[in-house]
Amino acid sequence: MVKPFVALPDERIRQKSQEVTAYDRSLKELVRDLIETSKVQENPPALGMAAPQIGVFKKVFVAKIRNKFRPFVNPKITKVSKQQGAYLEGCFSVSGKYGSAIRPLEVDIEAQDVFGKKFTKHYKGLPARIVQHETEHLDGILFIDHVYKQNGKMFRVAKDKKGKEMLVEETVDSVITSAAK
Repeated sequence: MVKPFVALPDERIRQKSQEVTAYDRSLKELVRDLIETSKVQENPPALGMAAPQIGVFKKVFVAKIRNKFRPFVNPKITKVSKQQGAYLEGCFSVSGKYGSAIRPLEVDIEAQDVFGKKFTKHYKGLPARIVQHETEHLDGILFIDHVYKQNGKMFRVAKDKKGKEMLVEETVDSVITSAAK
């Protein structure tokens, strides 16, 4: 079922999630809800969704990798590359805001599937960025926290006189302050 987002200024999005201990029907339903909620997002399309974003504070997310949403249960990033890169990120829990966050370009992640079977994967490029972004949601960390710490730039979507969308720069402090209200 498609679920509504938990977004700033709702402070629940900063809550830490609990480990999954039951690999039952409710876990499979949660993953289905995450995928269905992700699939209906069109502008922008969802590349991932963490359980806290739909108000369930369990360590679960889905990530779109090779055009398919894959579930990650109790994920843990175990290794990151020394090489880092900046990339413009957005988030449904920080509606309409985008920022350039610097992250490792490659990661190793350990997780479980919906049956509790453990797996380890190595990701680079966009998939590495997605799993980092979604894993951090499970600890109440948002991409704007990185942008703020890195003195990066934040943007919001606006329309020009002809109705064409464009990015307009904002200060990171104004995004953090307005999100805290």
